[in-house]
Amino acid sequence: MKFGGRLKNARIELNLTQEQVARDFFITRQTISSWENEKTYPDIANLIKLSDYYHISLDILLKEDSGMKEYLEKKSVEKSIRPIFIILLIIDLLFLTLLILKIVNVIQFSNDVVLILNIFGILNAIALLQLSSFKMKMGIKNKKLIPNRNLSLSIGGILLIAGMLFLLLTNHVLISGILSGMGFAILVFYLFSKLNSKLS
Repeated sequence: MKFGGRLKNARIELNLTQEQVARDFFITRQTISSWENEKTYPDIANLIKLSDYYHISLDILLKEDSGMKEYLEKKSVEKSIRPIFIILLIIDLLFLTLLILKIVNVIQFSNDVVLILNIFGILNAIALLQLSSFKMKMGIKNKKLIPNRNLSLSIGGILLIAGMLFLLLTNHVLISGILSGMGFAILVFYLFSKLNSKLS
């Protein structure tokens, strides 16, 4: 018997409805149904609560269910990868900041330092791409870095306007182009994600 069947049997043996279990766990009845039908799996915290609630050991609950074990392993890998992913993104942002400051002559670097920075930036970008590729192969979905879409819309708009103002005030085409380009890219990404969510 698989995980979902064990959950359902344990619930029925205790003469409980899905609604009662959902109420005790502060979740929806649909979530309980989804677990019992193995459409989704509970996270580790809920898994432990289920084990205590139904008085079933985790070993018995997970026995011979490769799907649940795979799900838990994937969650563990995802949790381990996330800090690395964030660190690589921060390094890329620092690299871009240094590059922009160099372009506008705010800071000066020797040619050797510029070469080393470029090599590190390229290696970091490659590592980020490899990590993203690994996450896709594992079937791990990328969590939104900016969970609020309105925030990304605001950031995109501000960058676009800042780029135009920078051009008007300083006549520095490169920096205004970078700011406007980033703003435009964020706005396009926002529109695509909004369109994608409506289609699905």
